[in-house]
Amino acid sequence: MKKNYKLADWLDDKVGDEAIEDRKDFDTLQKIKQYSAQLKKPDFRKEEVFEQLKHKQTSSKSSRMNWSIAASIVFILGISSLAFLFSVKDFTSQINSQETVMLPDDSKVILAGNSKFQFNNWFWNFDRTTKLNGQAYFMVEKGKTFSVKTDHGNVKVIGTRFDVISRDSIFKVVCYEGSVQVNFKSEEIVLNKGQFITFQNGIKIEQSIIYNEKPEWVSKTHQFENAKLMEVVQHLEQDYNIEVDVSNVTREKRFTGTLPTDSLSLALDILSKTYQMNFRVINENRFIFVDDDLQ
Repeated sequence: MKKNYKLADWLDDKVGDEAIEDRKDFDTLQKIKQYSAQLKKPDFRKEEVFEQLKHKQTSSKSSRMNWSIAASIVFILGISSLAFLFSVKDFTSQINSQETVMLPDDSKVILAGNSKFQFNNWFWNFDRTTKLNGQAYFMVEKGKTFSVKTDHGNVKVIGTRFDVISRDSIFKVVCYEGSVQVNFKSEEIVLNKGQFITFQNGIKIEQSIIYNEKPEWVSKTHQFENAKLMEVVQHLEQDYNIEVDVSNVTREKRFTGTLPTDSLSLALDILSKTYQMNFRVINENRFIFVDDDLQ
């Protein structure tokens, strides 16, 4: 132990060489002392080191706080996104059927067959925007702002009744009560009660007056006045998702009357008797009409 203490004192120049010269490794120790003396000891600045430690502690606390804030924001956004996702309600009506949707403000929407409708239930008071693909009849509570978005254009109303068709290349809006604002591309049109507008393939093709109190399809009928057979057949095909061939029918008689949209057999029977023709069933989705004299 004494030698160890003497060695330390010798390295610090507190004692002379005579204190350890009896050691067998004296020459080696001298070389170590010589080379180590050439190394410069770093200055220890207490105040500077303290400030660095203090800064690191502050940065660490700040970093932990920032991470906490970031985590909280991510959590809130995640919860909000989930809430938004699960609060969106989707409705799809089947072919040749209707579905009634009640909105949070007691407005009513009747979907025509093969239509899709969407709205956000939880956020309804902040965003009264709905989405439609197909056809629907809207009965909006008076004083309620309401918007309908489609792939072709948008409709904005305040308490009214209106019909919207957005299917394939057709975009049509009919106002039955109040007024509606129709936005189509850069064009903005206001429709009042009894007015309608139709766009096809991006072009306005019709704007006129109607006298019905509600869409015919809501009452499950189609009314025709002096209509060509081809026009009647087109409605029939759309209502029942069928194919009707009238290429062998020669009569040019026009049709005035009503066809049901919920009974294919009755509709075919009415057309057969009106035009004095018969039809053949090819399969459940395809029918061919022919004149009586061609049977």
